[in-house]
Amino acid sequence: MSTKRHKQKPRRRQPHTGAAFGRDDSRRHSNDDPADAVRLLLQDAAVALQVDDLTRFDDNVVMLAAQCDQPATRAMVHSQVRQALEDRLQVAWDSGWQPADIHRMVLRRSTKPVADFTLRVIEHQLRSYARDTIHPGWRAQIAELREGAESPQDPIMSCRQDGMSWLAIMDAAARCLHVLLILPPVQIIGPRPGEWVKSIDPQETEVDDRILTRVRMLLAKAESTPYEAEAETFTAGAASLIARHRISEAMLAASRTDQPKDGASATRIGVENPYEQPKVQLLNAVAEANSCKVVWSKELGFATVVGFPSDLSGVELLYTSLLLQATNTMTAAGQRSVQGAHRRSRSFRASFLSAFAFRIGERLQEATDVEERSATSEFGGAARGERLPALVERDQHVTDTYERLFPQVVQARSRARFDREGWHHGRQAADQADMRSRAELRG
Repeated sequence: MSTKRHKQKPRRRQPHTGAAFGRDDSRRHSNDDPADAVRLLLQDAAVALQVDDLTRFDDNVVMLAAQCDQPATRAMVHSQVRQALEDRLQVAWDSGWQPADIHRMVLRRSTKPVADFTLRVIEHQLRSYARDTIHPGWRAQIAELREGAESPQDPIMSCRQDGMSWLAIMDAAARCLHVLLILPPVQIIGPRPGEWVKSIDPQETEVDDRILTRVRMLLAKAESTPYEAEAETFTAGAASLIARHRISEAMLAASRTDQPKDGASATRIGVENPYEQPKVQLLNAVAEANSCKVVWSKELGFATVVGFPSDLSGVELLYTSLLLQATNTMTAAGQRSVQGAHRRSRSFRASFLSAFAFRIGERLQEATDVEERSATSEFGGAARGERLPALVERDQHVTDTYERLFPQVVQARSRARFDREGWHHGRQAADQADMRSRAELRG
């Protein structure tokens, strides 16, 4: 089994706001404006992390914190640090990054407190735009990541009110800036802040939201029930509902000859270790069954899924649920067995997840084929054994968008050790998440 890996196309990087990594410009700020000196201290701390000079990093952070302790310089330092971070965020938006992507990268390169601080900075920076010019998906990403209610306050002052010391805040700010400075350009997969224009029919959005709510309910039941047969029914119902909605949406769009048709778009889904390649295989299986395409950016910790918006939402929901069910089943198999040590081995688990992904792909495709045959009988317009033209056209839109976003991809084959027992149990677990019953959704 193979997965598509994204090969970064060389692109000219936008210049950093200051010196390149490795240059010690903060040592030359004695005659600079105090505000410029603060920015140089912050940037030099970030540079020190890049070259693993922790003494230099600590010195810069301590100097920044010391100025925050002084009432005469506190407001200036506060303002300059926040502005430096927000300026780099703007570069990140222009380079294709989105809030969840940046939060994920900070977690990979630093710590959760730094990621939480970064999220506060992101929220504050986005408030400079009119709310109706930011894609709802961005707000949804922030809402999912946020712990607690939204804070309308400045990020630094909100940290102070939460009890963080100036030293901890400046440390987090420098680590945040370090990650922002090393972000490479990625594909721009949607409108940047200030560019989004609401153009979707509100009635269609309401239908999508209602369908997705039903899908979430079914998957929540599948994840919570201790009975495998019930989990199978709920998961099957959710998969069929997603497929049926995709077909209905395609037929409705095809009937509107007097209106412009919405095109395919893309979303990013985080894929973290351990067992990242089998996880991508599962995501690819779910995506292919729903007429979407996947490209994995291993070094950046995410996969990009290309498809129509409602399909993308369904893919993410179904993938997340199936991964949870697979993980739970895999863990339980190791705990029940007298050979538990083996079943907790890396090769067993990797083979388990790969087999689960392969079998789920087969079952999802069977469910999709059933729904498409049913739609062909209902709507007509296709020769016997052929797909509906509206679905073929929809797939072509996805392919065109995929090729535009990723003109260069390479195939990556799994190099994991094969474990026969893990493969067997993975297929068995996928069969228990079969797509046989759809009575739950009829009507």
